[in-house]
Amino acid sequence: MEPLLAVVIGFVLGAAAGASSAVLGWLKSNEAFEPRKFLNGLVTGIILGVLAILGITVALQEAAVNDTVLLILYITTFVGIIGGDNIRTAATGGIRNAVLAQEEE
Repeated sequence: MEPLLAVVIGFVLGAAAGASSAVLGWLKSNEAFEPRKFLNGLVTGIILGVLAILGITVALQEAAVNDTVLLILYITTFVGIIGGDNIRTAATGGIRNAVLAQEEE
């Protein structure tokens, strides 16, 4: 697989997964829509997508001959990006809560 194509696929997968994660988080929270949170999810997804696809480029080259394996790799990457965005959200929320708790004391 060409490196540029791998980056484009990672960008698209990351953008889709980051946007999906942001929308799911918004729907779960019952809060008003905040564009900043959506953009955070989108940017995180894009970064993770490009890094993940570049990290598995060798596997993609070998899987390119088998469409089923290629699809499984893309789906796994998509789900992994959503998980990565959720970890980032939980970590930043925990840090924010710890800082706020220290300020109250």
